Amino acid sequence: MPETTWHSLFPTLAAGDPATRALLAGALTLELPAQQAVFYAGSACPNYVLVLTGTIRVQIIGEHGREALLYRVLPGQACVLTTCCILSGDVYPAEAFTESRVKFLSLSKSVFDRALEDAPAFRRFVFANLGARIAQVITRMEELAFQPIERRLANLLLRRHGQTPASLLTATHQELAVELGTAREVVSRHLKRLEAAGVVKLGRATIEILDRQRLERNGFG
Repeated sequence: MPETTWHSLFPTLAAGDPATRALLAGALTLELPAQQAVFYAGSACPNYVLVLTGTIRVQIIGEHGREALLYRVLPGQACVLTTCCILSGDVYPAEAFTESRVKFLSLSKSVFDRALEDAPAFRRFVFANLGARIAQVITRMEELAFQPIERRLANLLLRRHGQTPASLLTATHQELAVELGTAREVVSRHLKRLEAAGVVKLGRATIEILDRQRLERNGFG
């Protein structure tokens, strides 16, 4: 991948000190296919990664094997759990999988540790990214713990609707359940309530939003 790619994705690093620029220029560029495990709960963290293309899904496994999405790592970002684990030496408390083909820069722990000492711009990026991403994870956990499933489902459908010009969303009930941290049966039950209320129309792995305003008001009234 051309050098300008990481320059554009990580402008603070590209504009940083010579040691930081040399660090990124010398990093390994690796790829993983879609649906590939990046790490598992209990595994060690040997490398710090910066995502260039693709998306990584980080999730936890709860009671009865239920999956719950924590966050996604997008191009121009680093994984907050990876940062925490490589700094602390702890093992991963969650798991991650690629959602598409992912290309990323990889720095070994020894290189990462030296860079924290010798590359000021890189050090600032690591801790700024860590702080911002931890705040996002806390917000996500608050949603899972305190926000009613009806509101979370409505917000998710609205968010997905905002990402596409079409009113027809492509998603299975299981995919939505993982996003919401609940069971597929719960999602199906609430979607059927929305359909009965005339807010959405359900198809095979599709959801058509018929009344966005009612969905913004939860859709269940």
